[in-house]
Amino acid sequence: MGGNAILQVEDLHKSFGPVEVLKGIDLTVQPGERIAILGSSGSGKSTLLRCINFMETPTSGRIHLDGKAIGSAGSRPGAIKYSERELCNLRTRVGMIFQQFNLFPHMTVLENVMEGPLSVLGKPKAETEKKAREYLAKVGLGEKAEQYPSRLSGGQQQRVAIARALAMEPEVLLFDEPTSSLDPELVGEVLQVILDLSKDGRTMLLVTHEIGFAYHFATRVVFLHQGKLLEQGTPDEVLKNPREERTKAFLNRFTAFSF
Repeated sequence: MGGNAILQVEDLHKSFGPVEVLKGIDLTVQPGERIAILGSSGSGKSTLLRCINFMETPTSGRIHLDGKAIGSAGSRPGAIKYSERELCNLRTRVGMIFQQFNLFPHMTVLENVMEGPLSVLGKPKAETEKKAREYLAKVGLGEKAEQYPSRLSGGQQQRVAIARALAMEPEVLLFDEPTSSLDPELVGEVLQVILDLSKDGRTMLLVTHEIGFAYHFATRVVFLHQGKLLEQGTPDEVLKNPREERTKAFLNRFTAFSF
């Protein structure tokens, strides 16, 4: 493990049938780092996040959280077995915000944010409601607590989804292209909330195609290509002065962003 890393991905492989999507990813994340993950469609960005959160089970390799390897040795050489209890615990510590908002339509905004702490963590209702209202205020939706998701814009729904993830008080937050399902005029409000959260010292991994935002958000930029981590470094190193020709070709497609 590197130093006091909160998260380490070690030689991670993921295949779907004969198709190998991740081909040996190594990534060490220190507490408070904000990592932007870039790459072309099909490069493995979303699969990487889903493996970290075990929404997809890695084919091989290990994930370490706060110095402890997830899973234990299986009966076959190199095989790893995972208990559902262990994975449920991990998902309370590693929150994820998806492209789709996945809010419960029959619950109010406040009830959506309270659901996880109540049903998963077993928190007291009064404490949970107080925290939920605080997180809704943090994402700029304190006045929408009693509304139902159908009454909100897409950007507002995504901000509720962020508040819902925050309410679990995770150690790591994963964002899987959180603005890709939004109309262009709604993208900015969600990105601003993420940028505001980044100033709290949270550990965050963000898959995005918003290159200009990645520059201002990230402490480190990672570029994936064909399932491999091709290049990483500071935003200036990767986005302004990339070393790899494939990274340069990818960035040349984005001519409208500014730093």
